[in-house]
Amino acid sequence: MYRVFVRKLKQQYTKYIGISANESFLLSSIRARDLPVFGVREVVSLCGWSRSRTYNTLVSLERKGVLTRIRRNSYAITGELAKNVYRIATEAVKPSYVSFWTALSRYGFTEQQVTAVQLVSTRQVPGFSVGPYRLEIVKFRPSRFYGYKRMDGFVIAEPEKALVDSLAYPSLCGGIGEFAKCLRAAWPGLDKKKFTEYLLKFKNKSLVSRAGYLIEHMELNNELVGSLLGHKSPGFVRLDTGAKKAGTYDHKWNIIINTDIGREEIR
Repeated sequence: MYRVFVRKLKQQYTKYIGISANESFLLSSIRARDLPVFGVREVVSLCGWSRSRTYNTLVSLERKGVLTRIRRNSYAITGELAKNVYRIATEAVKPSYVSFWTALSRYGFTEQQVTAVQLVSTRQVPGFSVGPYRLEIVKFRPSRFYGYKRMDGFVIAEPEKALVDSLAYPSLCGGIGEFAKCLRAAWPGLDKKKFTEYLLKFKNKSLVSRAGYLIEHMELNNELVGSLLGHKSPGFVRLDTGAKKAGTYDHKWNIIINTDIGREEIR
């Protein structure tokens, strides 16, 4: 009975040009389960095939360009890379979540076109490509791996955490000037209490000094400034970590103002 069912299903879904009934059945099974990333184990479970038959079918589909190899024994359907790239990325690297400029762009906080898929993970994973998309993975210690949610089938930093992560690594969001633009764009809808909580939980007083300085000089929230001031860095830190140390000194926040991020970002 099972063989008859499988034969009928193969006949029903043999609609892909240039591929066999087995290959068509595999693709239909993957789509029916909505798996963005899959390998030999998943296909064996779905199709009831041997490992060798499964492997050979996957390799054949990859050679025909129907599948794209993500990592070792991990595949995705080539025609669905664009719509599933964030799902594929967070499934291929576990645990992980989308953050930095990629997340800020997803939330509409920047007008820049971000092509890379940037992830935070607790693992050291080299960057790799998913078809035309480049994945950049930044390792965080477990205590800083928080503030994320599942959205549209993938894991992404909450807006407040995406900003904290980006302030920690401004080079991954276009620099401190672009961060200031994103902060201003995000501010009206931001959960200020959560932003403060996530900022302090990061346990980096340099971030508090930079955030406090920007929030005050951008005139975003005077009450929040007061709550952050007691957690500022004890020593002077650069506003722009990627620029030279020389600059004017802000003694309130212990910030070295070593960059001109533009009047439109500050005022």
